[in-house]
Amino acid sequence: MADKETVIGLETRISGEVRGEEDLVVRGRIDGRVQITQTLTVEKGATVQAEVDVRHLVVSGTVVGAVVASESVKLTSTARVVGDLAAPRVMMEAGAAYRGRVDMGDIAAARAAVSSRAVQRSATGEKAAIRPAPPRMAMAAKAVIAGKVSVPVAPATPAVRQATSVAPATGAPGPASPPAFPRVAGAMGAMAPAWAKKKIRRR
Repeated sequence: MADKETVIGLETRISGEVRGEEDLVVRGRIDGRVQITQTLTVEKGATVQAEVDVRHLVVSGTVVGAVVASESVKLTSTARVVGDLAAPRVMMEAGAAYRGRVDMGDIAAARAAVSSRAVQRSATGEKAAIRPAPPRMAMAAKAVIAGKVSVPVAPATPAVRQATSVAPATGAPGPASPPAFPRVAGAMGAMAPAWAKKKIRRR
């Protein structure tokens, strides 16, 4: 073991990446990634949910994540480990619970794979954190969607239809002209009695 060691207390929780050049003793909890050049000791009751890259690993608590140890991994009788182990030597006491794969071959390749997964996870997290702002919607569109705005459309009057009519000769819109009204004499002649019609004709 190194001359110095760092202890994470029972009531301490760390989220993120932990790096160091000395021994690390965990009695609380770490979420994220652990990369130290010496020994990581996870005591009974402690939890490390991270990708671990160390020299030696001694587990008496709970470890969830991929583990790469350049020299050895030791699981005591109270250890609970879920994840892949890559180390030249793996020791497991009776009573330890482990689920995953054990690779005692190419440690450098296993370390590179763990680092690549960490980089991809970090990039994915950054993309998820950056969200585009929602498009701004016009007030009229919102009101129409909500069913609160009603725009009545008046039917076209004869004057409007005549003003926008197309002249048959040129194909261009013709000038607006007033609507034709019936002549008063003709209207009176159609509706007046017989004695009134005579007077109208005399005029």
